[in-house]
Amino acid sequence: MRSALLSTFAVMALAGGCVGSLETTPPGGPGPNPGGPDAGNVSATNAKPEFDQNVYPIVKAKCIGCHSSAGPAGNVTGFVATDAAQGYVTLTGYTALVGNYTPTSAALLNKVSAGHQGITYTADELSKITGWLEKEASLRSGAGPDPTPQPGTESPSAATERLLKQWSGCMSLANFTQANMADAWGNLTTTNNQECKNCHVSGAEGFIATDVPEPFFNVVSSDKYYMLQYFTVDLSGGTAAAKVIINTTSFNGVSQGQDPHRQHPRFNATDNNGMRALQSFYDLTTARMAAGTCDPSRLTN
Repeated sequence: MRSALLSTFAVMALAGGCVGSLETTPPGGPGPNPGGPDAGNVSATNAKPEFDQNVYPIVKAKCIGCHSSAGPAGNVTGFVATDAAQGYVTLTGYTALVGNYTPTSAALLNKVSAGHQGITYTADELSKITGWLEKEASLRSGAGPDPTPQPGTESPSAATERLLKQWSGCMSLANFTQANMADAWGNLTTTNNQECKNCHVSGAEGFIATDVPEPFFNVVSSDKYYMLQYFTVDLSGGTAAAKVIINTTSFNGVSQGQDPHRQHPRFNATDNNGMRALQSFYDLTTARMAAGTCDPSRLTN
């Protein structure tokens, strides 16, 4: 049923005349998207040199053919900069690629290593990407690299996986509907009068927004890459204090057309019905977690 509905939505999305949409990507597909957790306010860490030296050459060789930032006008999946100096800022602007920088959440590692478009990584390439992600996650957690981790200490990747699984089970369709998520996000309108559902009804570019509650909920609660557009795991206080939070920065860069999102229609990223609905859904999900009435994890990846 979910597959049939999403196929129908894909046709509707194409009919909507989306600005910047190169392809319709179903949930579980490659998924770079027009808004990432640090989109619009990407800040380099001490891990940037490692990205520049070890990771950028890999993604340039493997991905630039389809995802060049110098591609056709409107290439919202152009996460590989042709200029190496812009490589870090451009790639880390996409949530669907980097998640919260843990190997658990980063599609850059997981989807391509699973054979996306027939592309594979060598063991050395996997090691380099994993090493960079782990360093980013550690630095962004505020803890910094730990050369002598203590036995039993939860890693950033393990904390992220645990919390995302728990959060997915605490979500419910009833609360999703009560919060008005579908109407608020599906009908959210940009300054050129496009609604989010016109382009993202089927999950194109790694972001889903439709005014039909059940398929919308099913995707966000079961696919972590789509969930991460709305929620993320905050590691800033270290893994012991890690928690799920609303991904308030995920829409900033795209809403203002900042690199790498210059082609996306503009919209207010903070004061809109979508963010109000998201806050309501977050509060309802948090209350369900506190009450101990959550279901088992719904995540399928």
